[in-house]
Amino acid sequence: MSLALVALPLASTADADVVAASDMLSLNNQLRFAIGSPTVPADPRLTAAAQAHANYSSANGQGGHFETAGLPYYTGYSARDRLIAQGWTTSFVSEVATGGSGLAGVRQLWDAPYHRLGMMHPNATNIGWGHSDLSGRETTVGDLVYDFGFRAVDFVRSPADRQTNIPTSWSGHESPNPLPSGVSGPVGYPIMVVYSAGQNVQMRAAEVVAPNGTRLPIYYAAQQFEYDYQVIIPQQPLAVNTTYHVRFDITVAGQYVTNEWDFSTGSTVGSGGQTSTSTDSGLHSAWTSQTSLPAMQPAATSQVTLQFRNTGTKTWTKGVVGSQVALGVRADDTSYSARGMSVNWPLPNRVAVQNEAAVAPGATASFTFGVRAPLSAGTVALPLRPVIDGVAWLEDQGVYVPVTTVVSYHSTWLSESAFPTLRAGQTSGLLTITFMNTGGQTWNKGTLGQEARLGVNLDDQMWAGLSVNWPYTTRPAVQTETSVAPGASGSFTFQVKAPLQPGLYAIHLRPVIDGVTWMEDEGVFLYVSVTP
Repeated sequence: MSLALVALPLASTADADVVAASDMLSLNNQLRFAIGSPTVPADPRLTAAAQAHANYSSANGQGGHFETAGLPYYTGYSARDRLIAQGWTTSFVSEVATGGSGLAGVRQLWDAPYHRLGMMHPNATNIGWGHSDLSGRETTVGDLVYDFGFRAVDFVRSPADRQTNIPTSWSGHESPNPLPSGVSGPVGYPIMVVYSAGQNVQMRAAEVVAPNGTRLPIYYAAQQFEYDYQVIIPQQPLAVNTTYHVRFDITVAGQYVTNEWDFSTGSTVGSGGQTSTSTDSGLHSAWTSQTSLPAMQPAATSQVTLQFRNTGTKTWTKGVVGSQVALGVRADDTSYSARGMSVNWPLPNRVAVQNEAAVAPGATASFTFGVRAPLSAGTVALPLRPVIDGVAWLEDQGVYVPVTTVVSYHSTWLSESAFPTLRAGQTSGLLTITFMNTGGQTWNKGTLGQEARLGVNLDDQMWAGLSVNWPYTTRPAVQTETSVAPGASGSFTFQVKAPLQPGLYAIHLRPVIDGVTWMEDEGVFLYVSVTP
């Protein structure tokens, strides 16, 4: 995927000084941080590619993203070609460019929604900036690369929840143009949400509500290039010093989702749309980082740590009611605990409390807790949000911990005891069947989801009358060994009681990890001969 966008030239170039790439990156990261999107580093290869294209554009008086071989400063036809020339190869590349000065250019690109998409995207991993004023023409270029694997932030919004000092209007100058044909600016400031990991986002309905309850007329911007975002644009400039409520009713990866929040064009966010300094609780947070969990076998446990910055005005104090911050499961959902994922959580819907004794405004709190992998293969997203119980939930930034279960249980029959011949009603001696663990995960005795058991195939209850102290009616035995590593052998020892009627009885047996999966059916039978 290669994405290229062009913002129309700035109306003013008062800030005509050439600025350092680091300054432009710093501004971009400030804008990302303000909406809860992870900040990203530069890479010298991206910076060099962006600077090269800025030089080409200024020297030749050409905008856009494609270069002509033979012209001065040519380094590659497309953004991807220019990155490859600098030694970077990636499948996901985009470029933003505008005429005009450096820092003002970064801000202009951010205001334009299709450009803001890449600059704010939670899956961006590196950004390089370049600026040139060759031949007296200024050009600002940003080259961006992405990793669409799992990220900690599920979505980001711009303007963000409770963000203040949002511009009231936007010029409408962007190519491609998100406005309907024939419509020109100024219009209201564009509002957008971007989801991570390439999740498909479809619009059902959206609204922007003023303090008096009026719903503003809006334009829906068509999706360009990607399908993981949505943009709406108020048809008229917003009012100054006003709090607006936004609601997106969307379908994300096939699931109905309502995403709603408030922002303000003034210095404060009011309650119910009314701007007031007295309504701010002073309790706010911003996701900073988190550790990753390894893929685990069913029922395995591991620890993870998340960090949130105190972006409010009040200190978080551990152990003090009304001041201690806990990390809660979004919407007080207890279903994750009910399915066995909690490991010493304080409550079924509270995974941890702050580690630090006190977290002052601007400082960072950490939350460390354990999780247990579900028994079913796949990834479960554990949604989390900071909360001060009894007072308020803090910002919902779509933070989640992906918990991935991998199932690799397999077996091969090795041996079994001689088939018994018994008199009617007689109890057999000890019988043993042995299987090799041919999977990638250890069988661990005593742990549901990891313990190997010898099962009657398909849980056939007809043989329950033959059981002699079987652990379950369709489970003659559990593994004898404490653990059976891949490549090792596990044995299952049990007894049977002969039926009262003479004959030959065939019991179809098969290893199983209960709650997870049956292992291979190799046609293993126990034949019991019963004599009068």
